[in-house]
Formats: sequence, structure tokens, C-alpha cells
Amino acid sequence: LVHAAGKWIPVAGEGGHVDLGPQTQRDSEVFAHIHRINGRVSGEQILCGRGVVNLYQAICASDGVEAEFSDPAQITEAAIAGGNKVATETESLFCEYLGRVAGDLALIFMAHGGVYLTGGITMKILPVFDRERFRSAFSNKAPHSELIGQMPTYAVINDRAPMKGLAAYARTP
Repeated sequence: LVHAAGKWIPVAGEGGHVDLGPQTQRDSEVFAHIHRINGRVSGEQILCGRGVVNLYQAICASDGVEAEFSDPAQITEAAIAGGNKVATETESLFCEYLGRVAGDLALIFMAHGGVYLTGGITMKILPVFDRERFRSAFSNKAPHSELIGQMPTYAVINDRAPMKGLAAYARTP
């Protein structure tokens, strides 16, 4: 949302399709397998339900282990339960990559009012959401780390938020 002319204006876009590049050796190993999907690595290939599966399968392929799960809920449940190293790493890397993309978008829009994480997946992964890894990746934007470090982030946990927002927008002339 952009605040202009005394009201909030939704800005439609496909920001999730921005490229996501490797920053670590582990990223390079994992991204090599994700790159094969569409010939590139984008936020959309990782930061959604299907993306959790893509990331999990890429980690399995990188480590030379057989994938046990094919459903994002199974992966998240295994991470919550503990004991499954790949599922745990999947959720942890998901948080990092979400932080990177959210931080990039926060800089693009100068989101001084904050960044709000919404959607079903946000609520589902909260029990294993690695806040420190997310914020570290979100703020790792040298030379603007101090600026972005002041931007708050929130997880929207109200499953009615989209309808409430739509209703508020419809009431606005």
C-alpha cells in the first residue's frame, strides 16, 4: 500500500518474481537445483507453498538424500516436530530468503511504516519462523543497513485481513 492524497492506495504487481541470487556456498548448491525449474531462481519459486517443496527437494538433491515429502504442509509439520534435518533447514532458508526479498522491496518502496507478511504460509510456519535469520537477511543491505534496520516487520495472523482490507477499500471513495 502507498499512502498518497490522504488515502491508502494498493499497488498491484508481481514483485515475487524478482531474481534471487546466491550469497553463500550453500545458496549456490541449492539454487543450482532450483535454477533447473525455469532457468532462473526467483522469489516465487521459493517463497510460496510450492516453493517450500522446491526448496526442500533442492536441499535433498544437494545433499544426495531421497526426498520424503512432496507437500508443503508435510515439510512444515516435520520441521515443527523436529528431528528432520532437511525440513528444518528448508524452513530456516525459507525465512532467510523471505527476509532478503522483503528487505529489497522495503528499500524499493522506502517502507518506513513497515513490511507486513501476509498469506496462509506465514501463519502456518510461525512455529518454526526463524525471526533472527529473517531480520538479519532483511537488514543486510549495505550501505543502507542502518536505514532498513529501522523499518519494522510484522506477521499478519488475522485470516480475515484480506476481506477486511477489501471492505475498507470499497468504502473509500
